[in-house]
Amino acid sequence: MVNALAFAAVLAVATFVPQIQPGDTVPSIPLLDQTGHAFSIGQLRGNAVIVSFIYTRCADPNMCPLVSSKFARLQRAIGVNPIHLLEITLDPGYDTPRVLRNYGRAFGEDPKRWTLATGAPGSIDELATRMGIATQWTRPGTLVHTEAAIVVDREGRLVQTVDGNAWTPDQLLALAREAGGAQPSPLARVMLWLTAAVQSCGGSQGAVNTLEGLALLLLIAGGIGTLLLRATR
Repeated sequence: MVNALAFAAVLAVATFVPQIQPGDTVPSIPLLDQTGHAFSIGQLRGNAVIVSFIYTRCADPNMCPLVSSKFARLQRAIGVNPIHLLEITLDPGYDTPRVLRNYGRAFGEDPKRWTLATGAPGSIDELATRMGIATQWTRPGTLVHTEAAIVVDREGRLVQTVDGNAWTPDQLLALAREAGGAQPSPLARVMLWLTAAVQSCGGSQGAVNTLEGLALLLLIAGGIGTLLLRATR
């Protein structure tokens, strides 16, 4: 008789999916975009990519709809920067290309800038797991999942994962510009660090906004102080 613990250990090894790390290439797993055409992240090389995972039946306005609203603001702010937005459904059984197309239209998506993707359930599960997204169905139509915005560079490599959904479009846009070859933005990184710190302590979005505002004022005051000091020398 096979030892139960040994069997569980073998099963765990067999089903383990390694999570990609910064610098790793994001796997080009086959997907379908909102127009029904075959698609993979590898096709977006040459652009920095901001990736998030959602599902259209999400009823919590502070989860998937909030992320999609921020993507809509990102789309308007991209300008001429080589940046592409990608939302991948975690509910491929329901979120067909047609459903995703209607969902995207509700947020004003432009397919040239913003792709919504679905695919085979196994492919979606593998990609989500490899990108650090955990999921659990609590009842039919209701999915609990972790939130993250994932920044990928022009060569298809993971740059940074921003956990949660308290990030602002300006912060993500600054990181994506860096991934696209622009100069680093220390301010954006400080703001993201503050956002993560407040979230980890259970702070609200209001607390995040207040702390970020105070940090920005301190940075401005510090800059003015430095200029005045130099002027008086």
